[in-house]
Amino acid sequence: MTIVATSFDRLKAPENLHARVTRALALRVMEGERASTPVIFPNEAGLCEQLGVSRSILREAVKVLVDKGMLEVRPRSGTRSRPRNEWNLLDPDILGWQSALKPDARFLRDLCEVRLAIEPTAAGFAALRAAPEEIDEIRNCLERREGHLQSAEIEQAVDLDLHFQAAVIAASHNPLFQQLNAVIRQPFRTALGYTVRLPAAVALDVAGCRAIYDGIVGRNPLAARAASEETVGLAMIAVEQIIRSLEKSS
Repeated sequence: MTIVATSFDRLKAPENLHARVTRALALRVMEGERASTPVIFPNEAGLCEQLGVSRSILREAVKVLVDKGMLEVRPRSGTRSRPRNEWNLLDPDILGWQSALKPDARFLRDLCEVRLAIEPTAAGFAALRAAPEEIDEIRNCLERREGHLQSAEIEQAVDLDLHFQAAVIAASHNPLFQQLNAVIRQPFRTALGYTVRLPAAVALDVAGCRAIYDGIVGRNPLAARAASEETVGLAMIAVEQIIRSLEKSS
């Protein structure tokens, strides 16, 4: 079964129309992928009419998504979506667009597994390599997070979690870890926006961060790594709770 995307709302002419057209097409592809229904788009003239844009704007947007692996253009069969496993899943735009949709169980699980691949190793290296000023920064991040343990401000709690994580990864002195962390920052922010709503998960997360810090300041890489693995593991349990609640509400 395929979906013919013929019901776009006409877009207004904002400052960056190209970006909005690209995003609209990408979100339609993602919605189809989540429903396991490949999307076949109307012909160029029809799609331009629906979106209210010129052919040049549409072609630029399609080219961007072709380069990202989300679309393919065939001479006779037109423009259609490609399977998710052919997308550039670490592309910042794709990660951001996925974050804009209702959380997807597979995406949340994948994100947790990426964290599990990065954070424990980074914490272990931070215990070996962190400079005194980096340890001070990790401690400051931890103390700010502990100080807002009961905070009702979700955005603030998420920011503090992200700052702690970034400080630990920076102290690992591994630029690849830092770049990967920067790539997943926005979807990670979205996921945290759900997990920080679970008080028990928040308390366990902060306790885990304290254990990570203790391992780093004690120059004990095994302890820091183990604490990080446990913290991410608890986050994965929280994500499973969120997934179950989303599945019940759908």
